[in-house]
Amino acid sequence: MATLRIALAQMNAVVGGFAQNVETLGRFRAQAALVGADLVLTPELSLMGYPPEDLLLKEGFIEASARALDDLAKSENLPPILVGTVAAEGSFGVTLAPSSDGRDAVRSLDDEVRRGHIANVLVALGDEGVVATATKRLLPNYDVFDERRYFDPGVGAQTIVNVQGVAVGLLVCEDVWTSNGPAAALAREGATLLVVANASPYARGRREEREAMLRERALETNCPIAYVNLVGGQDELVFDGQSMAVNAQGDVVARARAFSEELLICELEARPSSAGIPLETLYARDESHTRASHVNHVEEVLGEVEEIYQALVMGTRDYLRKNGFREAIVALSGGVDSSLVASIAVDAVGARAVRGFSMPSRYSSDHSLLDALDLAGRLDIEITTLPIEGAHEIFARALFDVLDGEPQGVTDENIQSRSRAVLMMAISNATGAIVLTTGNKSEMAVGYSTLYGDSAGGFAVIKDVPKTLVYELCRYRNGVARRDGDPEPIPPAVLTKAPSAELRPDQRDDQSLPPYEILDPLLELYVEQDATAEEIIALGYDRALVTRITRLIDRSEYKRRQMPPGVRITKKAFGRDRRMPITNAFHPENE
Repeated sequence: MATLRIALAQMNAVVGGFAQNVETLGRFRAQAALVGADLVLTPELSLMGYPPEDLLLKEGFIEASARALDDLAKSENLPPILVGTVAAEGSFGVTLAPSSDGRDAVRSLDDEVRRGHIANVLVALGDEGVVATATKRLLPNYDVFDERRYFDPGVGAQTIVNVQGVAVGLLVCEDVWTSNGPAAALAREGATLLVVANASPYARGRREEREAMLRERALETNCPIAYVNLVGGQDELVFDGQSMAVNAQGDVVARARAFSEELLICELEARPSSAGIPLETLYARDESHTRASHVNHVEEVLGEVEEIYQALVMGTRDYLRKNGFREAIVALSGGVDSSLVASIAVDAVGARAVRGFSMPSRYSSDHSLLDALDLAGRLDIEITTLPIEGAHEIFARALFDVLDGEPQGVTDENIQSRSRAVLMMAISNATGAIVLTTGNKSEMAVGYSTLYGDSAGGFAVIKDVPKTLVYELCRYRNGVARRDGDPEPIPPAVLTKAPSAELRPDQRDDQSLPPYEILDPLLELYVEQDATAEEIIALGYDRALVTRITRLIDRSEYKRRQMPPGVRITKKAFGRDRRMPITNAFHPENE
């Protein structure tokens, strides 16, 4: 058997940030040289970030990616590197299948001649530049993926490069997920080791699915597999990294950390072979610079709640950092949602960059004000009290003649929420700080929020987090603090009192909604599992309850469409995953 030392560059790419990405790739490649790597593997579209979306249709973007690749190729005395990028048909020997899935229709809306056909590729760089190119064969067009809008699939012979006497088959993300697919074809064509470049977004349970899939592919192909994944936040997506390598029996022999940049060094044993295009450089591995502790480290996996919390922290941190925000502001109600958002924000960008605002109304309880102050003290963030009573009264007087009296009911409740939004957005305008909204997935699902009120802001940190999970995350974060000997950030009273918007006397959430312990499983069935109302009722749920909640979900689409972006942590988030029409007359129970 031959042994190949591969460096998996688990990098945090910036979409459209060619200069930053070239610098990051160069840094990882230099580090790989210091530990004697034979080959460096980088994530899918590592040169431009993922997903670039309609930047791929912008004039000059493809050309800029080509220039960036040239810049990266100028390096000397470094190990060969596999780089994720795009390539036009005909360049680097790329051959694409004819479009038959609507891509031409999309392209014809603009300048087809200029855009051309492009592929999602993994290029192999040696001393002489591009030595070989592997094109992505299977283009995902489900969940958050929309690759058929931009790319055409590769056809023809697949790409194998020969590194130190090992035939290395090149795959891009989706290509490894299908049995008897591109991976099996590479093994039949002589590959004895497989490498996969990935941009696989985080969702609950995704790591376990990846490891199970890699085990299946390894056993199917009798090949060890090196799997590198992107890390970092991009708009609503967050990539968790957790790159890994498995041996030919499917056992995990190396695993990188979650939610952190890392160069994972793994050694894989493979059958020697002369097959493939030689991929060589003048770089010579210096064993004196390597340490055994750097090789085949298997990071412990995170618990599910810890994994979700870290995803929220990274998604928030990168959204602020990559979009140029230095500070965040949060409306602190003394409730569990705002407490969790403030805690995540502090863990993401630090206490000095987070500021809280308590905005009591005539209905705010003393304990809510005290809980907000307690939270700020525990998190060591500045808090300012801005009563909204004056604004509430002014709006009521302004509407008196129009409404033939003072605003009542929901109208009056929403005026309070919108008064707070006006103040928060004014502070944002004046300071440049981003407003972090505090609505959770349960509330967004049924429309239990105020449009242009508590839903107004720049980033919705927990928009994909059900209410029951909010409590779990708070308890988890307090547990971390206890373990580390720090004060618990979430006040105990916040976790024990009944949830309330406090927009009318003695208001509680359970006056408008069923208990969250009942609501959240129902929402998961209808939203995330696409169960019908009748299927949910068959599981034992009350018919009247199911009918009311599912109608609320459907009718609230117009609200959700106007919500700010937020971190996706489930396999079906509102917005990127669940795309329902606002105007919708289809209700199965009426058919």
